[in-house]
Amino acid sequence: MVNVYLSNIYNILNNYVDIITSPPIAFLLLALFFLGVIYQLFSERINIIGVLSIISIFVFFTGHFLTGSGNYTALILILLSAFLILVEFFVIGMILGIFGVILFAASILVVSEDPGLYAVFLAVILILAVVEWVIFVKHKKRRIPFLSKLILDDATDKESGYTSFDDRSHLVGEEAVTHTVLRPSGTIRHGDERIDAVAEGAYIASGVKVKIIYVEGTRVVVRPLEEQ
Repeated sequence: MVNVYLSNIYNILNNYVDIITSPPIAFLLLALFFLGVIYQLFSERINIIGVLSIISIFVFFTGHFLTGSGNYTALILILLSAFLILVEFFVIGMILGIFGVILFAASILVVSEDPGLYAVFLAVILILAVVEWVIFVKHKKRRIPFLSKLILDDATDKESGYTSFDDRSHLVGEEAVTHTVLRPSGTIRHGDERIDAVAEGAYIASGVKVKIIYVEGTRVVVRPLEEQ
């Protein structure tokens, strides 16, 4: 009875391996994985395509691992590729990510019984993946949400309302009163605001009405009104 049970399990596993390792099914599983991962990258949340892509690569490797071909080598390559791709998300540049993808592709060739055929599969899938990427980026104008959260891509120029200092260019032409003596630097009072300023000349006494004639960055230049 036990022998019959074990024999049935053995037959089921053999049938499973034969199906998964057959070229058409293997190609479909690989295509679903790579194209599904790209689709998931451009999605705001996890979707059915992303889930199916993970399942497909799991099914692919389990079926091929059962053949006993290059299991340990392939497993090491998979772990290294996963590590490099993960690190790529936090490192500037694409070298680690590209190297990780190459290692992952190598793991696929290692477990296959026909590396030449599987290399053709990967080449075709690469072309399809590039087409899919171009469609998302160029035609649908999509961006990878995960990377958008890690990278600050807002403009920080003056036109966008950002400055690296307290911009006082709007004060040019305004009148103020010197709060301290300017020798030539000191403080002026514009309304209720005290502002560091520089006299156009060498000296301006305190309590003198001045006009703001020039602003450059944080440098505010003033001139006494009687000299206007």
